[in-house]
Amino acid sequence: MEITAIDSSCSYGEPGIFRGWLRFKNPTLSEYRWPFCEIRGTSPGPKLCISAGVHVNEVSAIEAAVRLQNLFDPESICGVVSIIPLINQPALYRYSEYVCPIDGKNINHTFPGRPDGTFSEALCDAIVNEWTPGSDCYVDMHGGDLREQVSRFVLYQRTNDKEFDEQARRLAMCFDSEIVLGLPQSYLDRPGRSPTAFARGNRVALMSEAGSNGLADEETISFHVNGVLNIARTLGILDAPATPYQNGRLICDDYVWVHSPVDGEFHTEIEPGCRVEKGQRLGSFRNFFGETLAGINAPSSGLVLWRITHPSIPRGEPVLAIAVEERTTAYGTDVN
Repeated sequence: MEITAIDSSCSYGEPGIFRGWLRFKNPTLSEYRWPFCEIRGTSPGPKLCISAGVHVNEVSAIEAAVRLQNLFDPESICGVVSIIPLINQPALYRYSEYVCPIDGKNINHTFPGRPDGTFSEALCDAIVNEWTPGSDCYVDMHGGDLREQVSRFVLYQRTNDKEFDEQARRLAMCFDSEIVLGLPQSYLDRPGRSPTAFARGNRVALMSEAGSNGLADEETISFHVNGVLNIARTLGILDAPATPYQNGRLICDDYVWVHSPVDGEFHTEIEPGCRVEKGQRLGSFRNFFGETLAGINAPSSGLVLWRITHPSIPRGEPVLAIAVEERTTAYGTDVN
């Protein structure tokens, strides 16, 4: 990595607060630089990496990453906190939903990437293999894009390693979320989100989600900020107990997407976070004469993770997702 400091920064690698710019060594990424903050304590300890802005309209997560830069005191922390507040640099000021405008790929579904791939693939590879090596946890924060509303949830990747899974789940429980979703082991066999890519290398990564419609509201920002601070407390970077929780943090172990059966205007009968039963009516599609074209029903019982908020949805596009409650362990088990 090529690191350039701004005038008010300490030297990179020294105890203190470094602020500046980062360039990755891959030539595919050479035209861009990333805003970069790293807080290094006077005492050694764990390393926590934090990012936002994989989707540039998810501004609550981006604001949380900015605020977190001022919440770690190098005189009192043990270890290192490293922050990139905006990952999808080519999409800045373009407001593109989900994708990187250079190659049209969704960075969130491209991990672990590859060094000889397209821009998004090279960027994912750089995040995994250049920026975050040595980290004890990587938190990838998301916050509700322009046309979506999401519940407060956290993703981690499950493996066949019990000790690893318990640690990943323990850190995921640091967020005061409505849902904690452990992705099935089958996800390890294909490209996907950062928790999946990191788990392949026996490394913990989490993805936090909260927010709606590209808005930066204080409750959502605080959800991300407080969750990350609790991870820092749990890892021992901060010498303080975790803050108390208000939500039940229901444990789920799979999720299903529901797609539109027609071109139409969707009228919802549910909202993110609410429980639905298999076969329950979720909403209907109508045309511009108000005639009902089709309805959709829940393919499984569970909790609604997110839904698209703009009513105009074409055939085959996702409408919402449902998290399936874990069958083996009900919430209430002490995993902290």
